[in-house]
Amino acid sequence: MVVEAATVQEASAAEVLQSLPDSTCYTSASALATGLAVPRPVVVSSLEQLALDALVEAELASDATIVVGFGGGTAVDTAKYVALRTGKDAVVIPTALGGLAPFSTEVARRVRRQISWLGDLSPTVMLDFALLAAAPPMRSRAGAAEIVATLSASWDWRLADARGHGLPVSPRLVGQGESLRRRLADAAEDIRAGSTEGLRALAALLAELGAAATDCGHRRLMDGSEHTFAQAFEHRLGRLPFYGATVGMGTVAMTALQAWFGLSAGGPVDPQEAVDLLNRCGVAANPHQLDIDEGTFRGLLRHTVRFAVGEFLPYSVLNEADVNYSASDEMWRWCWRVQRVA
Repeated sequence: MVVEAATVQEASAAEVLQSLPDSTCYTSASALATGLAVPRPVVVSSLEQLALDALVEAELASDATIVVGFGGGTAVDTAKYVALRTGKDAVVIPTALGGLAPFSTEVARRVRRQISWLGDLSPTVMLDFALLAAAPPMRSRAGAAEIVATLSASWDWRLADARGHGLPVSPRLVGQGESLRRRLADAAEDIRAGSTEGLRALAALLAELGAAATDCGHRRLMDGSEHTFAQAFEHRLGRLPFYGATVGMGTVAMTALQAWFGLSAGGPVDPQEAVDLLNRCGVAANPHQLDIDEGTFRGLLRHTVRFAVGEFLPYSVLNEADVNYSASDEMWRWCWRVQRVA
């Protein structure tokens, strides 16, 4: 079955919710705090498969015809999972642009705190920019890290292709990633300010990145060692404080490792590009803001290497580079070049 990219529309969240009385709305406490009337709200907080399957059973017994995800990434991913398993249509209304989830057709779940992809589903995405602008700016800024992640992910992809692992690299897609980062830089000040213009620009970039992944059928353009770092964080320590921000820190750390590894099949890479983009967009990826000290960071790096190899994740710098004390020290110093933001 051919899955099309998510359909993105601009609409009033209040009007959309009011027009869907025969739906089940998977949401969060913070989304309910907006005061909007939510039909049949189900507050969710976990993407673990056991919790999701319980929701699927309840949904199958429900007379709802549409599944709505209203909130952040957890609410959106829950709605997509339930819709895929029940065959119902999915409508997602994000309250922040903290990640790629609203714009991706991929359906995620967690099995023992590890992300696993179940399938694909084309949701209808409703963007209410007044609602998005009302969220704390730090939440939506974090979505910029998904665009920045194409820097380290593309390097990993080139390395894997040169070593004969996985899909051949696509110069067109790598070039698209470079274009996305340039346009992110152009809109960085607006994104940092949380203005409507910045939110529109970030939403357009995330939608394009999600569509690119759908069209090519894989995530190599934006999912490399930096996302492995975020997954290993969650696997080791539990729920992430801020998903997008952790991906941002992972991107800085992994580009530093790639540069430390030296000019190789992955090509040249400059971690300063990741630092500059995160700083200009105001992504809270500084270790202090993620409550990560140096000892925890070094432990996470060791776990990230084991996680990447042990779980047979796509080939990356983690399969070749020696993440020794000197390398981790260099990565840690680079991470501290990301500014703390309010």
